[in-house]
Amino acid sequence: MSQAGAYLPLSASISSRAAATSAATGSPSIDSLPLYLRRHVNLGFDNDDVTALLSSIDSSQARNASSQRTTTTSTTATSPAIPALAQLPAELLLQIVEHVPVDYLLDWRLVCRGFRDAIDGQVLYHCLRRTRLLGYMGSRHSRAMEPLDDDEDYAAIHLLEARFERIETGASDDHQAAGKPIWSGSHAVFRVDDEWYRQFHRVGGAQDRQGDTIDDADARWSRTLDRLELRRPEEGFGTLRWCIRLDHAVLDLDFPAEADRLHFDVRVDLATRCVRVAWKDMLVRFLKTERALRLMLDEKRTHTRFTFNHVEDCLRSLRRTRLAASLSPYSKVDRHIRWSLRLLHPLFGCPPNEHTMTLENVENDAIHMLLLLRRAASLSTAQLAYLHALAKDYRHMEQQLRRLDDVYAEFKSYLSVPGFQMNILLPAMVTNAGHVPRDPVAWTDELREKIEVQVQRWRGQREALEQVGEILEASNEAMGLPDDGFDELGSEF
Repeated sequence: MSQAGAYLPLSASISSRAAATSAATGSPSIDSLPLYLRRHVNLGFDNDDVTALLSSIDSSQARNASSQRTTTTSTTATSPAIPALAQLPAELLLQIVEHVPVDYLLDWRLVCRGFRDAIDGQVLYHCLRRTRLLGYMGSRHSRAMEPLDDDEDYAAIHLLEARFERIETGASDDHQAAGKPIWSGSHAVFRVDDEWYRQFHRVGGAQDRQGDTIDDADARWSRTLDRLELRRPEEGFGTLRWCIRLDHAVLDLDFPAEADRLHFDVRVDLATRCVRVAWKDMLVRFLKTERALRLMLDEKRTHTRFTFNHVEDCLRSLRRTRLAASLSPYSKVDRHIRWSLRLLHPLFGCPPNEHTMTLENVENDAIHMLLLLRRAASLSTAQLAYLHALAKDYRHMEQQLRRLDDVYAEFKSYLSVPGFQMNILLPAMVTNAGHVPRDPVAWTDELREKIEVQVQRWRGQREALEQVGEILEASNEAMGLPDDGFDELGSEF
């Protein structure tokens, strides 16, 4: 017997197992189960659907039974026929599809009808559960953010994250249990994290007014909040306002994310902390764009000249293409915007033009944030934890050295002589400490290595620096007393 003939077709094995189970239990139907179990078991498929799914997956594995029979007949007993491609069970293949990278998912969808149905259903639903919607309030130099006194306040509120909560089925539990899968609903609801509301309540001014809602914030936030809710047009076409994060990929929610130009239904209500979106249309467009970006990265990999770098040039080019595709050739405003897009900084090493467009600042801000979010999404949990711990130690080091520098400056003021300058060296401050990005994900590899060396040295000398600071503070207190400071003590000496 050949090795190929030792295995039954997968659909036959599944059918035999199902028949044996039904005969043993005597209940081939799930109607006898209670409702609270039935709605989780019944996904809307009958036996014919399951058989068709398994058959389509079997046929996609390039197993030619006729050629194998011919090979088996012509070979001797000492040379058994070996199939050209190992056949995996359909259950295992469906588990593999669950772990396909999102930028390859649409390619796998073309393999067979079984993969197509699985990806359009449960796989896309599992992607939805991992999806995060990120709202962007603007750069540090935007009109609303510039008055903030502290960079920590900006870091606390400039991004708001919405997590998947549920799918609106629009049907009762009885109807869902009767044959509809859980992913049959057209709209999904995302819930904005409570931490952003707590931080914005403090930074936005509602806490000072003792208000409880987001509408109690200062008036300068009204434009930004309206744009987050997609109720006000953006000042610049293509402004990044909402984006999608799925695994390692981060892209715009839509091109552009404006109420009158959206390609699918999106409703943002910050008062109820909900974002309602047509999830299948959103994810399919996202997967198409991410796949196009992957193909462009592969195509330009051998390119020798770039304006910015390989990834950034491809991301800018794809974003410009998607934004231009949303413009209408019959609108005068859209034709002007298309003309402005053509005058943006050329990519892939082309010589720049002499025009400076306002859309360049919009694009630069959007690309900077997207690249930062994509880099953060590509890092593991352990890598992110290490970077944040390193940034925390770096800030502590900077604060300690600043305090030591201030104490030593006061100490020198007591010993300075007019016309002379003292040049006593102390541990110097970190060079360009104010230019180091607060978010460690934005650090380059070179900057991270320098900070690691500095933090390592500081950890070894931390106790010595604390002792030096205490000695200088005590000396300043002693030298800060006036000459007659002890005259009024009533002592005889």
